[in-house]
Amino acid sequence: MSAYMVISVTPDDDEKMREYEARTLELVPRFGGRPLVRDTDCFVIEADQRPAIGVIIEFPDKQAVRAFYESEEYRPLKEFRHTFATASALVVGTD
Repeated sequence: MSAYMVISVTPDDDEKMREYEARTLELVPRFGGRPLVRDTDCFVIEADQRPAIGVIIEFPDKQAVRAFYESEEYRPLKEFRHTFATASALVVGTD
């Protein structure tokens, strides 16, 4: 069964966000992931803030999401993102 990483992100720097996305999207397929949606006009049903960008990435399973997120390859990208954006992510699926 597939697992979906549902991400909300609000960047403080659009140029850095573009760089982060490009580099991350090169890495995602190595873990079996594929981007499904990127929306800059998403709406929130229940939350305190509306993110600037909503993203959904499909992975083969939850283990693949964890492998991607905890990988040595993604670590510097995650640290880079922390310097210019606020984000949250939720992983849903069944294993």
